Amino acid sequence: MVKLFVTGDNHIGRKYDRYPEIKEKLIKSRIDCLQDMVRKAEEEGCDFFVITGDLFDNINSIKVGDVKNVVMTLSAFNGRVLVLPGNHDYFTGDDKVWRDFENALTKTDHNITILNEFREYSFTDIGDKDVVIYPAFCQSKHSVENNLGWIKNAEIETRESINIGIAHGALKGITPDMKEEYFLMSEEELKKIPVDAWLIGHTHIAYPGDLDETKETVGYKIFNAGTHEQTDLHNNSEGDCFIIRIEKNDGEPTVYAKKYISGKIRYYDIKVQLGAGTGLKESLAKKAGGYTGNSVIRVTVSGTVPRTEYEDRKKIYEEVLGEYLTYEVNDNELSEEITIDTIRREFAETSFAAQFMEQLMSDPTELQMAYKMLQECME
Repeated sequence: MVKLFVTGDNHIGRKYDRYPEIKEKLIKSRIDCLQDMVRKAEEEGCDFFVITGDLFDNINSIKVGDVKNVVMTLSAFNGRVLVLPGNHDYFTGDDKVWRDFENALTKTDHNITILNEFREYSFTDIGDKDVVIYPAFCQSKHSVENNLGWIKNAEIETRESINIGIAHGALKGITPDMKEEYFLMSEEELKKIPVDAWLIGHTHIAYPGDLDETKETVGYKIFNAGTHEQTDLHNNSEGDCFIIRIEKNDGEPTVYAKKYISGKIRYYDIKVQLGAGTGLKESLAKKAGGYTGNSVIRVTVSGTVPRTEYEDRKKIYEEVLGEYLTYEVNDNELSEEITIDTIRREFAETSFAAQFMEQLMSDPTELQMAYKMLQECME
């Protein structure tokens, strides 16, 4: 039996320049979550801590101190650590991040293996069976071909050893890859290779998505843990890792899996559509309220609100959203509700414009369009 803690797409070194006021907190949180995962792997009695690619955000601009911090964090794990280069931290043999990583390894006791060769990595000191790793790492950021070829041609002993494939790339039908340039793999292709489990990186959303924290699930062979902490507004993720246990009896593997929610900071992209009779503060609180304080919020507000709320909207945003780490609001499509008082305040009561708009009072959409058009004409 072998037990693995699986993570990937950690993107240590991500800059977060979009959020200058909290960027240091966001950067630090990714490391903090990595440390928490190592502790969890220890608690679970895992034999391997596996990173399925993109441990780092790039190959050139990661701070040496961040690399050292990662090495120290991973070195604290008592079992074996396996690190696969992904398409962001790809390996060519002359990459700054991996030179710094290997230099840090020479200065500490560790059990870390960088899976940067297309060959079998055999571990004979884990449990009652040999564990053989088959890596498909990345040598570039993009490729129209995946790196499974050498594994397809390998002579894999299927009875006496536990065989695990580790690859980085898009999963067909699961990962958006319209141009098919991210080492695209299909589930059918993966299942034809006689390994007992596949650990995949690249997609930031966990797959399968129905694993439980409290109990193990049986029946899956392909696992993409997703990112350990949501990276930005573009993916909706708790920040997940997988804990996988593989047993093999008489050549037949049984794979058990559960998830562990590792993320601490969440990102939410919210849309608030306002209509007649709906208040800005109430609607905003209903849609954007109730998240944890460790949240980054983006809200797009559209529709119309009474004049008082429209004028006080920035104060309302701060009142409702100010408890979060940071927030941004796009209210370009929000406008003041047009009333008789609004019309008469801006147009002479007997004017054509006023009379025309008053006839549209029963159709708020048409009224709003007419009001904007007339304002533009006046300008």
